[in-house]
Amino acid sequence: MCAQAAAALEQPARGRGASFDYDAFISYNHRDRPVAAGIQKGLHRIGRRVGHLHALRVFRDATDLTASPDLWGKVTEAMDRARFLVVVLSPHAAASTWVDKEVAHWLARRGPDHLLFVVSGGRLTWDEKTGRFDPDRSDVTLPALTRPGVLATEPFYVDVTEDAPWDPRAPMFREKVTDLAAPIHGKPKSELAGEDLREQRRFRRLRRAAVLGLALLTVIALAAATIALDQRREARLQQREAERQRNEAVALALAAASRDAVPGNAALALALAAESSRATPAPLWQATSALVNARSAFGEAPGQQAPTPLTGHTDWVNDVTFSPDGARLASASMDGTVRLWDSATGRQVGEPITADPDAVYSVAFSPDGARLATAGFDHTVRLWDPATGTEIGEPLTGHADRVNAVTFSPEGNLLASASWDGTVRLWDPATGRQLGEPITGDPDAVSDVAFNSDGTVLATAGADRTVRVWDPATGAQIGEPLIGHTDWVADVAFRPDGAVLVSVGGDATVRLWDPATGRPIGAPLIGHIGTVPSVAFAPDGTRLATAGDDTTVRLWDPATGRSLGEPLTGHNGGVNAVAFTRDGTRLATAGDDDTVRLWDLTTAAPLGESLTGHTDLVNDVAFRPDGSLLATGGRDGTMRLWNPATGRQVGEPLTGHTGAVGAVAFSPDGARLATAGGDGTVRLWDPDTGQPTGAPLTGHTDGVFDVEFSPDGTRLATAGMDKTVRLWDSIGGLPIGEPLTGHTGPVYSVAFSPDGTRLATAGVFDDKPVRLWDLTADRLVGEPLIGHTRGAAAVTFSPDGTMLATGSANHTVRLWNPATRQSTGAPLIGHSEWVADVAFSPDGALLASAADDGTVRLWDSTTGRPLGESLTGHTGGVYAVTFSPDGTLLATAGADHTVRLWDRLWDANRACELAAPFVTRDRVQAYAPSDWKMTCRYVD
Repeated sequence: MCAQAAAALEQPARGRGASFDYDAFISYNHRDRPVAAGIQKGLHRIGRRVGHLHALRVFRDATDLTASPDLWGKVTEAMDRARFLVVVLSPHAAASTWVDKEVAHWLARRGPDHLLFVVSGGRLTWDEKTGRFDPDRSDVTLPALTRPGVLATEPFYVDVTEDAPWDPRAPMFREKVTDLAAPIHGKPKSELAGEDLREQRRFRRLRRAAVLGLALLTVIALAAATIALDQRREARLQQREAERQRNEAVALALAAASRDAVPGNAALALALAAESSRATPAPLWQATSALVNARSAFGEAPGQQAPTPLTGHTDWVNDVTFSPDGARLASASMDGTVRLWDSATGRQVGEPITADPDAVYSVAFSPDGARLATAGFDHTVRLWDPATGTEIGEPLTGHADRVNAVTFSPEGNLLASASWDGTVRLWDPATGRQLGEPITGDPDAVSDVAFNSDGTVLATAGADRTVRVWDPATGAQIGEPLIGHTDWVADVAFRPDGAVLVSVGGDATVRLWDPATGRPIGAPLIGHIGTVPSVAFAPDGTRLATAGDDTTVRLWDPATGRSLGEPLTGHNGGVNAVAFTRDGTRLATAGDDDTVRLWDLTTAAPLGESLTGHTDLVNDVAFRPDGSLLATGGRDGTMRLWNPATGRQVGEPLTGHTGAVGAVAFSPDGARLATAGGDGTVRLWDPDTGQPTGAPLTGHTDGVFDVEFSPDGTRLATAGMDKTVRLWDSIGGLPIGEPLTGHTGPVYSVAFSPDGTRLATAGVFDDKPVRLWDLTADRLVGEPLIGHTRGAAAVTFSPDGTMLATGSANHTVRLWNPATRQSTGAPLIGHSEWVADVAFSPDGALLASAADDGTVRLWDSTTGRPLGESLTGHTGGVYAVTFSPDGTLLATAGADHTVRLWDRLWDANRACELAAPFVTRDRVQAYAPSDWKMTCRYVD
């Protein structure tokens, strides 16, 4: 026993009950789990008194955790509640950041006292001079233990390397665990061993005595069985609680990581959010919020990055281009090489081509793919066989400074090069001879050169802030320079039909030109911050891609000048080049981070689909109970039916109301459809035939704003402008009793409780806008619900009837307990205009609200927390919202005359489907414990 162990014996044991929950905390790497388990069992057993479960209470975490604020907090909490720290040292532990972090925390908070070590492999050598373990002669020590003076004296440790499988029943291993247990018990080892031996002998005496009397044995056996059963039950409960806490901690960490990843990688953020949602039996609200945010970002991104960047270059990548058949990708770099890649797999093909001793600025395939041209710092243009990587002929010489760009004419019979020497030169690629005199336009430098689609026009980008157009046959300039840029012009490109020319440059703008007239087309496209080095048209001319020094790639609609979705992010430095495949489905980018990245442009997953047909604002929307139809009612006086699976209208609009259709509702069996109109009537329809059933229901003296079927389908409730609520026999069409009165303003909304015994109503211009009615007695249930300070436009019950949600003119949503008529929690704040409708998801977990601010919001119905950012898409107020019966769709209706069907933003399964092709398992695993099992089926 070393000096520190002896000192530990002299220190009085601190009371376990008052100050500490654990006698010891075991820190270990997960690969040393058998050692830690054996030590824990030994500490539990040695010195245990008869009738006690454990001699000591020992905390042992079953995993090797990665650094995470949430997980670390739980670990440090357990450490602070323990008297001793037992550290298992091994080569695995020495490499573990987690074990080192735990020891460093203990030393910082508690010092070296009560710190014990177990060596399970390797060497451990103490350096008395420096007061630390010698890092050069020890291969199991931790960084925290190698700092000079960290320990006053050599700490106590035992070596159990040769004691596998570390069974406490083995005499040698038990002896070593007793060495550990003695200071924790606060007793000399001999005393503890003696007590342990006495306890064992006592147990044997009791066992012999028990054999003497069958009755006593039976009693003892039953008592022991009961105790054991209780202990096992308690152990199971503790295990389940520990698993629950761990699962929640991992879910929170993944949700936080998802939020951080949204700006840079929407696919990764979506995968992390899906894993967070699946980490617990029921998703935490933080997980659902992360899902909604990540799904929104994914839907707004015009493309998704391939899982792995193309790496190999050792310096900036200046240019990238696809072969004509799209099978190969060529990249040019400041490292002086050109590399060829398989565009399908991202793997490098062959050895790098050393094209310039210093740097290669541009690379281009010939139209037939048989040649590759490069432009270099050494003032030359070179031709290569891309199949073999060998140079074709001698370098093309003539330029007096570095060559910035090279391109083939569409027919492949010309090769053009642009240089810092201020010239453009044309070459015969078959012979390597220069054709004619150099074209001189910019006295300083020419940055880029491009042919139009038939090769009859050549455009150049100059350092003099101009774009110039040339006749390549004569070398003559066509018209005046194109002026507009306020800094150097970096790149030019023709639309595939040659009718539009685009230029980009140091002034951060993208400019479109008519090459025939030299006039600009529209205003400059603005979005990048800093120089825009590269631009390319998609093959169909409907999109533009630009690369920016701001690390982003942007896609544009050249017809409108609008940016398409959010910028593509992923490069860790400026982006120097962009290139489309011939079919326009993929984009390649090259950057200052020495990588080439591939993007899939076919991944568009819009958040919602617009259903158009109404010619005025749409007031309400409802799903048939089997989900096969969607009904909408609008101010255009029509009710329309839609197939939610296809988004197509079913049949002709249903007409009959002489005013706006304010509300629609299906009967519980889906056989009938009720509509409420501004003409003061309620009408019933057969949704399969589109024909009315019976005469209109009349009684309201003004417009009817809402209509609902009772849960059994036998009654209808209607709310009207005349400040009344009316009940109807839905079969016979006759009113039931007298109108329900009490509201002092128009009644906008009505809802039955799930059991049909209560009715909730909401009205505007009413100081007590929300009321509950007892339908068994036709009277108010208590007083009106107090909370909204202005009128309420919407009310609905949760599916189980335990909650009531209301939407108010004061821009808030409130949740209520209908049994107590009290609001639960603070108002839900987020909308900036009056809330027109609210709806619970079929499982009651989500609440959706729609408002006149043009947004839809999702909330966690249990906590009232907002789930993600608001959903936008409508161009005016949103007046209705509802979930599909299976909870997979959300339908909204608004002032922009449209109905929108929203994808299941909150669904982890859908998130996995979308994200998995663009994320590797290892990338996601890095955010979770190493033994955590990921659930999405990733690309690898």
